[in-house]
Amino acid sequence: MHIHIENDPAAAPALRLSSAHLRQALDAQPMLRGQFTLTENDDPAQTAAFLANCDILWAGRKLALDQFIAPRLVWVQVMSAGVEQWLAHWRSGVALTNASGVHGDKGAEFILMAALMFNFAIPGFLQDQAQRLWRPVFGGCARGKTVMMLGVGSIGRAAAKLLSAQGYSVIGVTRSGQCDADVARCIAIDELDEALPQVDVLVSTLPLTPQTHRLFDRRRLALLPKRAGVVIVGRADVFDYQALREQLTSGDLAGAVLDVYPQEPLPTDDPLWHTPGVIMTPHCSLDDHSAYLDRCLALFIDNLTRYRGGQALRNQVDPARGY
Repeated sequence: MHIHIENDPAAAPALRLSSAHLRQALDAQPMLRGQFTLTENDDPAQTAAFLANCDILWAGRKLALDQFIAPRLVWVQVMSAGVEQWLAHWRSGVALTNASGVHGDKGAEFILMAALMFNFAIPGFLQDQAQRLWRPVFGGCARGKTVMMLGVGSIGRAAAKLLSAQGYSVIGVTRSGQCDADVARCIAIDELDEALPQVDVLVSTLPLTPQTHRLFDRRRLALLPKRAGVVIVGRADVFDYQALREQLTSGDLAGAVLDVYPQEPLPTDDPLWHTPGVIMTPHCSLDDHSAYLDRCLALFIDNLTRYRGGQALRNQVDPARGY
């Protein structure tokens, strides 16, 4: 079988997989050694020629798959966790696996940091510092406060473990209302409205699907108490950012730590830059370039072993669910 590596020419070198690197990883596995031919490409003008002859695609960039003739293609491994742009152009009969799980450790630490920032009123202190205002806030410890975790996949599960160890009471939210994460309780999405007034920190790691698009609209954001902070590291379009900005500007929320945005890079004239209580990171909270490629490759090698052995693939996306 033939594996083609399609790299992103704009990506950092640390995120580009070479055929030599993949060959080394394949040769280290007796079941995979000598079983695959390889090509790699970083020139979009040449992509069609390579896809015409590949069975398995390692995708370092997003492609509109329905625009290519790829009669042998049976499986695509992508380097991202989000797949909504892939599914918009998906072909039936082709398996899709994502990189869910490679972000867990760093994402969990970022979420814990953000939750603690709200507990110690850091967003407000940063705003006061810019205005040279001296306004002490004497709050308590995090123990016993409530974090609502929207989505308890690999990132949410890892974050729930750290938050619970810190003393937070974590409410997990899933489509089914069930999860195996370290949470005080898990609820279904249709139970959100009743629970939101209890929340001190709302964290979203959700993917973007038809069901999650604008899940947090103006009405639902208004159910959060004024003391609540919002952390968004999943897809931005789960939230109405204009309504979120208005809630923050009016003082109806304590602050927001945002890593994702409806448009990236965020335009320089976007009012979000100057919104009170907002701490912004430029979509880098989850990724660790020193380890990201190797973690994705380890997942791919495991899946290749599973594929050769006729086992189910890890992280296989259900196109109907969107994740």
